[in-house]
Amino acid sequence: MKKAFILMVAVLFGLSGMAFGAGSCVQTISEIDKGAHKVSFVCTGDTDGSIPNTDTADFDTNGKPLNGIIKGLYLTEVHAYPTSGGTAPDPASVFILDENDLDLLGCEDGSTTAYAGLNLIHATLPRSVIPNMYLPRAGNHLNYYPKIKGKLTLKVIDQGTNGADYTIDLIFEE
Repeated sequence: MKKAFILMVAVLFGLSGMAFGAGSCVQTISEIDKGAHKVSFVCTGDTDGSIPNTDTADFDTNGKPLNGIIKGLYLTEVHAYPTSGGTAPDPASVFILDENDLDLLGCEDGSTTAYAGLNLIHATLPRSVIPNMYLPRAGNHLNYYPKIKGKLTLKVIDQGTNGADYTIDLIFEE
C-alpha cells in the first residue's frame, strides 16, 4: 500500500509539472501548392511567456515512406502572427535552427542575438522574413534559401506575456 501511495504521489507531481510546465507548440504540416508545404507551430507561452525549443516532427523531416516531407525542400519564408482569439504576445525574436544549430535567419553569435528574426513576433501585426546567412569574413548578410537536410528547431526568446498565443509558419518549396 505504501508503494502504491508513493507511486500515486509521483504521478500527481509529474502531471502537475506537465500542466504547469513550460509553454508548448502544436505542430501541423499542410501542402499549400504542388511541391510546397507549410509547417505551422501554434504556440502558447508559459506563465513567464516562454516556450521550449521545439523540433520539427520526425515524420516531417525523416519519416517514411516519403523520406520526410520537408527534407530536400528549401526554406523560403518564415511568418509570425498572433493566434486569432488568443492572448497578444510581446515583441519576441525567432530563430530557426538547422540540425547543426545554425540559425537559418542569420544570427551572428550562436543563437543569442537574432538578426532577421529580431522582433518577428508582434502583438497585433503579422510579420515575415526570408532566410538569411551571415558571412563572417565579409561581415555581411545574404538572403538565401537553405536546403533542408534534417530536423529544424524553433527557438523563441524575449517573450514575456503569460499565456501568449502566436503562430510561426515555415514555408518550404522544391
